[in-house]
Amino acid sequence: MASTLGVGVLLAMLLPAAPAGAREGEQPASVSASLRYRITFVARSCDSYADVMANRVRDDRIEAASAPGRGSAYKDGQAVDPAIEAANGTGCTALPGWHFSLGPGQEKKGALSTVTTPAVDSGETAAQVPLLDATGRRTDKLIDGAVTLQLSPEQASAATHRQLWVQGGTPGDPLLAGTRPGYGFGVLRCAADGHAGGNVQWLGFPAGVRHVFCYAYYVKDAQVPGTLVVKARTATPVGYPQRFAFDASASYAADQKIYADPGVDATLVRSSGGAPGTVVSRTPAGWTLSDLSCVKSGAGRSLTTTDVPSGTATVTLAAGEVVTCTFTYTPPASPPGLTLRLFGDAPGGAFNLSVSSGGGADPPRLLQAAPAGDGSAVVATGADLSTLLPGAYPVTLTAPAGEAAAWSLTGAACGGTELKPEGLSVTVLVTAGAPTDCALRVTRKGGAIQLRSVTVGGIGAASFVVTPRGQGVPGWSGVATTTAFGEAATAQGMPAALPLGEYLVTPLPPLATVDGSWRLSSFACDPGESQDVPNLGADVVPLTAAEPAAKCTATYLFDEAHQLQAVVRFAGSTSGRGGPIVLDLECTDGSTGRVVLPEDDNSEATLPAPLGFLDPARCTVQRPSAPVSGGATVTVGATLDPAPGNAPLAVPGAVAIGEDAGKDVDLYTVTVTVTFTADDAAPTQQKVLDTFRILPVALIGAGLVGIGLVILLVMVLRSRTD
Repeated sequence: MASTLGVGVLLAMLLPAAPAGAREGEQPASVSASLRYRITFVARSCDSYADVMANRVRDDRIEAASAPGRGSAYKDGQAVDPAIEAANGTGCTALPGWHFSLGPGQEKKGALSTVTTPAVDSGETAAQVPLLDATGRRTDKLIDGAVTLQLSPEQASAATHRQLWVQGGTPGDPLLAGTRPGYGFGVLRCAADGHAGGNVQWLGFPAGVRHVFCYAYYVKDAQVPGTLVVKARTATPVGYPQRFAFDASASYAADQKIYADPGVDATLVRSSGGAPGTVVSRTPAGWTLSDLSCVKSGAGRSLTTTDVPSGTATVTLAAGEVVTCTFTYTPPASPPGLTLRLFGDAPGGAFNLSVSSGGGADPPRLLQAAPAGDGSAVVATGADLSTLLPGAYPVTLTAPAGEAAAWSLTGAACGGTELKPEGLSVTVLVTAGAPTDCALRVTRKGGAIQLRSVTVGGIGAASFVVTPRGQGVPGWSGVATTTAFGEAATAQGMPAALPLGEYLVTPLPPLATVDGSWRLSSFACDPGESQDVPNLGADVVPLTAAEPAAKCTATYLFDEAHQLQAVVRFAGSTSGRGGPIVLDLECTDGSTGRVVLPEDDNSEATLPAPLGFLDPARCTVQRPSAPVSGGATVTVGATLDPAPGNAPLAVPGAVAIGEDAGKDVDLYTVTVTVTFTADDAAPTQQKVLDTFRILPVALIGAGLVGIGLVILLVMVLRSRTD
């Protein structure tokens, strides 16, 4: 036992020490905070819908089951601001544990809109997270009930083209009823989109902004809503379109009117219980309401009453039920001879109609009609057409005064038979023994907004978002990709024609890169009303009959970033290295970098890419990790180019980026030299071996052959490894 122990001790003394192993998982990295696009999601729980602040447009596209009680405090185009939310959020508290989702598009298949898949989850809102400013830097404040998500490069690129959408909850469970039951949707607004009242908003970053907010409000202990569907039907088929209007107490529109026609129903999702709601028919002139019925789904707990003479349906919705009220109308009888009707989807003035006889012997009969532009056909009045004899009659339209080029005759039908117009004329056939009822469709030439982008100092893809100012709809977007400095590029992707009306146009800059970012130097529309828009360069564009076309131009200047490169150089004895050399950099704006010089590389290494800085920052150069071997020593020296003085850079030490003394510097280079010095004296282990060189012979001579042979073998192996 003693001899065995002695052998173990001798082996421990004589075997070579294990070399310092190279650290695994050290990977070079360059993370520039200037490339980070972030969004902070904030969830709030409110006691009632009266505590919820609505978005800019209040119409029946709002998806809240009860009308939000507070009007919007925002102006058109104004970004979501925590200060404004706090000032208008009394009665609402932080809602930790909520989730949001991001997706490439939006759709509505149920009561709430959702993003399209694949969707990305935001993670849970926390009790408190740091409050970031518009560039993503930490402030000295916290925000509660929130979670901050950093977008991937692909998501950030999609956001600059308005191809990234946000919703509350998940696509399969917008209200998180499976995990957080009892909440009702109030409102969602995100970044610069606080327009419509649905559960989906688009995400975009205005110029100079890399961090935005999304706020969602929910009503706790909300009743499960019910659904009211209003249908309009005709007792007999008609060959022309007719829109039916209703006064609905549950409508969110300012005039509390809803509309339906035989092809499109009106659907309202509203809170269950409470006071009864009424739907009252505004029956068109000449028509008769012949029947009114309301059908309940499910257990039939909803309460309904109907009164045909007054055209009134009274409904109290029960939770989860659908009540369908169908109003059936009898159309007016067509008079003998020919009846001409005119309809269109755009308002206009009065059209003149001229009906000529087939042979042209009689003077033309003159009539007039002024369609409201709501899709309903109006009867042309004037000359008596009831006595027309059977035959073919050319009908010619004359557009309102001064608008001949704006209108066209795009369709005609008599008794369900389609006719083909030629210009502003169509020939109708009057038959014997039956009235001839013809409907003519007029279409106004749409307005147009030309969107142009100019980039100075580089090229890039800028976007525009165009939204109808008075409607809660998503709108459209276009992308303008420049190909030369200072030359305008026209955006692609917009509709060729837009209905007349007011539009909010918001420009979105190209994506920032490590080389720099884009600053909006000017944005204007002609015609435009930019004085109404506060802070994002957005503009309100009116498209009118007098000026149906507009042009918007956004000009961006490229602001070059300050860049920082780091270099690690090896020097000295190669035998003194014991692993890779790793240099870390940490900056006050959140940028980080790591340089790795592999163990088998005795030259130099750099960051994978320089760090880019759009704002002043300070970066700390840490002392590099430099494992040694064989008792070697390490010294570290560093230089900064351009150097603020003659003194070398201390390590660890700080480098000021873009501050006053160096704000004109484009590239800073930190060079760190790591020198290894090997110990010239023989290693201690080698001295031990020299001391015991004659020991094996002595042991063998003393009869301890086994121990002597083991020690001799160890010494031979050591000599080979050396």
